[in-house]
Amino acid sequence: MNYTNTLNSKTEPCACQPVSSSMYKSTLITTLLCSLLSAHALTANANAIATAVTAPAKPAATAAPDVGAAAFREGNFALAFQDWSTRAASGEAAAQHNLGTLYLSGKGPDKDEAKAMEWFGKAAASGYASSQFNLAEGYRLGIGVEKDMAQAISWYQKAAAQGLASAQVTLGICHEMGLGVPKDMEQANKLYRAAADQHDAEAQFRLARIFALGLGTEVNQRVANIYAAQAAGQGHPQAQTYLATQYVSGASMPRDVNLAIHLLAQAARQGHARAFAWLGNIYSEGNGIAADLPRAYLYFSIADRLDTAKEMQDMPNKQKLGLAFRLKTEEIQQAMTLASEWKLGNLPPRLVLPVLNTNQAKPEIYRGEVYYLKN
Repeated sequence: MNYTNTLNSKTEPCACQPVSSSMYKSTLITTLLCSLLSAHALTANANAIATAVTAPAKPAATAAPDVGAAAFREGNFALAFQDWSTRAASGEAAAQHNLGTLYLSGKGPDKDEAKAMEWFGKAAASGYASSQFNLAEGYRLGIGVEKDMAQAISWYQKAAAQGLASAQVTLGICHEMGLGVPKDMEQANKLYRAAADQHDAEAQFRLARIFALGLGTEVNQRVANIYAAQAAGQGHPQAQTYLATQYVSGASMPRDVNLAIHLLAQAARQGHARAFAWLGNIYSEGNGIAADLPRAYLYFSIADRLDTAKEMQDMPNKQKLGLAFRLKTEEIQQAMTLASEWKLGNLPPRLVLPVLNTNQAKPEIYRGEVYYLKN
């Protein structure tokens, strides 16, 4: 039983059957392609901007004490609103930005998206990069202003030119996908690199995709693994899952199923559906460890629950059906109960993390070159 992903039209392996090297390659590619619109600003919902909004700005070292910032940290939003309103009216860009954040979040004043964008606009006009980014998000999503992709691109460009990593990544996505600008992978790569130089995890993961798939550049799996490892080290769930697939396959990294399980566990506790699906795959096959079909059924059940957008085309549910014929009724019932009880932030149920090999080779960059260095 196979499943096909519409993003790359390649057939991926059934988790209940042996996986060939060619099938692994297809699966790894899909893991990358399915992350194209994930984990960053380009999400098609009105709540995206609220999560993208930067924290209230910190006052400059030489500026007068920011009463609003101190009040905000203490949860006194009314006092923060009062102080920032006074400062914003006098033209202080950081206060204008912070006031916009309060209006957007509804902390202090009543939530008012139009007023939030108005204050972001004032700060953006003064060159405040974080407000330029938030204003761009507003125009892209139609939050507090009419949707206007041309305006969004213009403000993304201004913020990116000032070195704001989130703007560089978002603008890179626009160039990669042709959203509001012509498709231009070379420009996307430059923007991702600029953000990755600032240790932005999303940029690092997107560069991993680019080098793994050869998007606008030559395929270089070693460099892809470097960037994936950097993003994974910062807790990026897609990067953690992708890096785990590399350790499972052993195609471009020394094979280490135990380390893969550790990485998948970290991604799974963040609610990444594919991480649970890969855990199900590992335990259904006994891929480097003892097979455990009830546990595989459990992980596929959670993956199915999390994959609300059906990005995996109902694959976890299909794998559950295949496993059901090989399990006892009580095993299925217990797995379903554990799956329903699992909560975001918890490790996968019944998972005992294996001991890691401390001598495992790890990818590193040394003087501009990529090596595998032993600990």
